[in-house]
Formats: sequence, C-alpha cells, structure tokens
Amino acid sequence: MRVLIADKLLATTADRLRAAGCEVIVDPGLSGAALGDALNEGAFQVLVVRSTKVPSEVLACGRMLGLIVRAGAGVNTIDVAAASAAGIYIANCPGKNSLAVAELTIGLLVSLDRRIPDAVSDLREGAWKKGEYSKARGLAGRTLGVVGAGRIGMAVARQARGLGMKVSIWNRSEGRRASVEAEGFTFEPDLLVLASTCDAITIHLASTKETRGIASPAFFEALAEGAYFINTSRGDLVDEEALRRALQSKGVRAALDVFQGEGKGGVDTVDVPLLAEPNVIATPHIGASTLQAQEAVADEVVRIVTDYALTGGVPNVVNVVARSPASHVLIVRHLNRVGVLSHVFSALKDAEINVQETENIVFDGGRACIARIAIDSAPDVAVLDRVHAGCADVLDLHLVARSEA
Repeated sequence: MRVLIADKLLATTADRLRAAGCEVIVDPGLSGAALGDALNEGAFQVLVVRSTKVPSEVLACGRMLGLIVRAGAGVNTIDVAAASAAGIYIANCPGKNSLAVAELTIGLLVSLDRRIPDAVSDLREGAWKKGEYSKARGLAGRTLGVVGAGRIGMAVARQARGLGMKVSIWNRSEGRRASVEAEGFTFEPDLLVLASTCDAITIHLASTKETRGIASPAFFEALAEGAYFINTSRGDLVDEEALRRALQSKGVRAALDVFQGEGKGGVDTVDVPLLAEPNVIATPHIGASTLQAQEAVADEVVRIVTDYALTGGVPNVVNVVARSPASHVLIVRHLNRVGVLSHVFSALKDAEINVQETENIVFDGGRACIARIAIDSAPDVAVLDRVHAGCADVLDLHLVARSEA
C-alpha cells in the first residue's frame, strides 16, 4: 500500500509504516495543486496530513486514494463532503493531544493572572516592576467556565480543579450533563449565563457550522468586567471584533493560541492587529505540539493505516453513517454456493432497488448462510418470487421494515 505523508510528523511514523509493509513517501512541503499532482502521479492509496488543506480539487486528483488520515482531532481542513462523495474514508486521531492542549490552556490561564509574559519581557529590557506584577488576583476559589465537554474540555476542568478552582461547564448537547456532574463539576445549560458568572472562560469546541462565531458579540457583552478569555481550539469560533471591544471597554484579558491570520508552517511572519492589544497574550498554535502528543498521534496513525491495509477496516472513521437510510431489509437464507448473492442482486438491480448494506452470516460447517440486505425500497411480490424461484440455492426469504430488523 502506497502512503503519502504530506506534513511534518515524527520520523518514526514513516519508519513504522514501512516496517508494516507500506511504501511511504514523506513530502511535508506539498500543498494545493502540487499535492493533487503528487496524488495523481504517485497513485497513493493513503494520504496522511496534519495542517495541510485537502480541498475538493486535490481530492479529484487522487484516483487511487481510499483513505485520508488527519493526524489530529479536527477534520475542518479536509473537504469531508467531497471525500464522502468520492467514497474516500476520512479518519482522525481523537484525544491523542487532549492533555497537551489542556496543559497549554492552564499555562495561559496562569499567565493571564500573573502576567508572566509581560513580566519576562520587561525584565529582558532591564525594567524591574515588582510592584506592577504583584497585583495578580490568584486563581484558587475562582470559577472557570469551560465551553465544551469533550476530551480536552474535561481535561482542562480536571487540571483547573487541581488549582483549587470551581468549574462550570457548558456543552452544545445536554447529553453529557450526567458525566459532567458525576465528576463533581457544575453543568450550565445557558452559554450566556456561563459567560456572565465565571472569572475565566475557555473554549474547547470543534469548528462546525453550528459553532463558528459562538463567542459572539452577545457572549462578550455577557462577560464580567476583567474576565479572562482563552481560546486554544479554532480561531473561527470567535468574533474577534467583539473580543477587541471587550478588551478595550471591559478590561477583559485574552490568551490565544489560535486566531485569524495565523502563520503557516514552522516559520513565518504574521500581521495580526489583535495581537498588539495590551491585554492579549498569544502563542503560535502550539496547543497539540508536545513530544508526548506527537508520539501518541504517531501511534494512532500507524494503527489506522495498518488496519486499513490488512483488513480494509478504518478505525476512527468520521464520514460513514452509523446507520444507512435503508427502508427495508431483505433476509435471504441460502446455501453457501457461488452465484447466490449475484442472483439476488441482479433481481434487485432490474427492479431499480438500491442495495445500501449487506451482511452475509455463515453458519457453522460452512454449508448455509443468511444474508441481510438493506435496501432503499420494498420489492413487490413478483421480485420476491423471482429471487426465490429463480435459484434453487435460495432456501427462504422474507422482507422486514428497517425499524423491525
């Protein structure tokens, strides 16, 4: 299996994939049309990316491509709809960088309170301002609001509790209320109430059409005077103009690892006016970038690719429906002989009935099977008669509605 790694990952990732029998090419400089050309010319079956964007134009070039692995959690840099339309699996590595992001979040929180970056900068300039930097509020007993009860959000909550903080958590769905409360945290169902009642608030959500801009003007208007705001998730979750107004009018302090106008690659220049605000500290999108996290991601990439190569299965696949929209299931009990299922499928095809899922269960001894065929509409009696009577190896069949199967 030919694998293209189009991003910087640990060198051991490629070495371990080669040891597993894969042919691996590593070219972290590929992007855009060059990436599409490489996929086309190299006939790669697997593409591994981290930050590299994979738009529909690139996907159209990957005639042999069957799997894209995102060496991280979010898949917003990949055109998921285009990949799904082309029958290309997308898999991610969820939870492998959770602790790394949580640790940076806590570091930024402490830095906001103690103004560590400013103090270091002044000392490097030879300025001793002990009086100025002795005015921290302290975090113990304060309330941290966590937006998102996923792996990272919960990891942040646990670490904040270690600082003696109270933690209140909002989530888009109340489905995680029980698990949040089981750990002793407060579940707050109203985002604006969370914003108005916390001393500090941190966002941990994936970027989706539902979450983009969730830190809205109303959100920042609800923040308490002098609150701390942290974003280590995605820049497009935040209305940055609304954040700027809160910085200037409400004394809000912000720590950002992600923002609009980020640089590219390992070395670049940026021109982001928001970062010049005196109440802002920032890091260059390094939340997931610890050696521990990279090793964990490498392990998961290797597991996904090797499983795909050996079994055709894809762990952590994100673009396959859990249950097809089939309306009925045709259950066929048959002898385990060549051509039986071909006969069934031919009858369905002639009736213009689409097969959406198939499971063929073999009985002990290998002489008989039961096929469960999920289809998008119910065949009439004539089609069923053709299936049953047209092949002596079909022992029995019956049709059930999907809800009853």
